[in-house]
Amino acid sequence: MKRMNSDAPKSGAAESVASLGSDQPRREALNERRVWHVYARRKYDEPLHEIGNVVADDVELARVYARSIYDEFPWIEMVLVPRDCIVTVIAP
Repeated sequence: MKRMNSDAPKSGAAESVASLGSDQPRREALNERRVWHVYARRKYDEPLHEIGNVVADDVELARVYARSIYDEFPWIEMVLVPRDCIVTVIAP
């Protein structure tokens, strides 16, 4: 019986499965690369404030994530802003 050397380089499918252990290949596999900031308010007389963010590749999926993740209050308004649309006015 031939014994396999554990130090031997991985090939093909074994190498691609091993690479799924890191966050980057997994995120690419899920195709979720866009960050959306979530703003909401509970009363008409209060301003929108940031309650968190979600990661989704398109706006429809971002809406679903935001509504399901941030459902702890009966919000009267909730909006999403793509992080890549934010413009810096004063940088540190």
